[in-house]
Amino acid sequence: MNKVILLILLFSGNKIMAQSLTKIPDSVRKLVDEYNMVNTNKSNKNIIKTPLSNDEEIKEKLISLALNNPLIRVSISNINNAETARKKANTSLLSSVNIGGNINEFVISNPQAAAFFPKYNLGVSIPLDLLIKNKAEKKTADEMILIAKAQKEQLETNLKTKVLVQYEIYKEEKELLQFKKIALDGANDNYEKAQKDFKDEVILIDELNKMYKLYIAEKALLVSKEKDYNIAVILLEELIGLKLKTLFEN
Repeated sequence: MNKVILLILLFSGNKIMAQSLTKIPDSVRKLVDEYNMVNTNKSNKNIIKTPLSNDEEIKEKLISLALNNPLIRVSISNINNAETARKKANTSLLSSVNIGGNINEFVISNPQAAAFFPKYNLGVSIPLDLLIKNKAEKKTADEMILIAKAQKEQLETNLKTKVLVQYEIYKEEKELLQFKKIALDGANDNYEKAQKDFKDEVILIDELNKMYKLYIAEKALLVSKEKDYNIAVILLEELIGLKLKTLFEN
């Protein structure tokens, strides 16, 4: 019985359902609330929540995109190369040491008269400047690592600054463009009214021309603002390597 009442309530109009809910038992009202909650959750699952819900999240997203810049990848490669050079310097000490030896010929033939000593010889050859060279190689490799990391950090800082500055310029140009559109709409309304007043012989031709000039001036300013806005968009997209419109789509 409760299910029948619930179905009637669900397919009724919002006004009728609201009136009926005050008259039905609490158990039925509970079923209605549970149904609405389940369907609301299902609807929310179908909505892709954009990560750009506020200004700070937008900035973080823009910065993360900008840090995919090819120059960042080059700086990472420079760090890896420097670290490889440091590892190579660690092993260069061993590669510079030569070990040699020989065996007495009597030991090979092993005659009864093989009484010569030593029966074999071993030798180690170490360049006198080996330690100095190895120390210099390690120091150079360490400095190259520091330089590569510093360059990467500086590049990241510069990119972050450029993105944030350009984003503020973009927001400003976008807002100014909206204001210019409003101003143009107002000038257009005034010009249309002036045309009507002139037709009705309320104003003279001079007043009509004045309204027309103001309308043209606002239109010219709008064209200029659209250019500034488009440039701001292009510069920001260049930094992040992505179209801005894709960031604000669900």
